[in-house]
Amino acid sequence: MHATTPALTRKTTLNPLDTVTTVTVQIVTLLTGDQEFDSPKTLSAFGLGLTLFAVTLALNIIALRIVQKYREQYD
Repeated sequence: MHATTPALTRKTTLNPLDTVTTVTVQIVTLLTGDQEFDSPKTLSAFGLGLTLFAVTLALNIIALRIVQKYREQYD
């Protein structure tokens, strides 16, 4: 009998109140165990990491431009 925790089950939904899995948990799940570098699981984990980095960078650049546009200038 194998029990999984609700956080580790893959679930996508549009309802913000439902529990879902984070990208970092999926990366750890893919890299758990002894795997070769060119295996699909390892490459998927690198792809998820690169996507997470790109999205975070884009959001930070957008936030920086918004802050610079509406920042009050003091004498």
